[in-house]
Amino acid sequence: MDAFATPFVQGRLRQEDVVIQVETECAHCKRPMQMVIDSDMNCRCQETDCRPIIFVPDVDFSRLKDPNIISAF
Repeated sequence: MDAFATPFVQGRLRQEDVVIQVETECAHCKRPMQMVIDSDMNCRCQETDCRPIIFVPDVDFSRLKDPNIISAF
């Protein structure tokens, strides 16, 4: 599962707050970063000077031709 969907879906299924930590790197400069994402899809970086651009794709499921959202991307 994708890093943003995991805490959101698991939190809803379990009816509890879920938090995950993602270790990744900047796509531009390759600098390592740690992101914390919660079940309300709030995201924050552990590094105070890190300000990544984060977005969640908006999908119109009524027009989706692929078998699922993962195949669409």
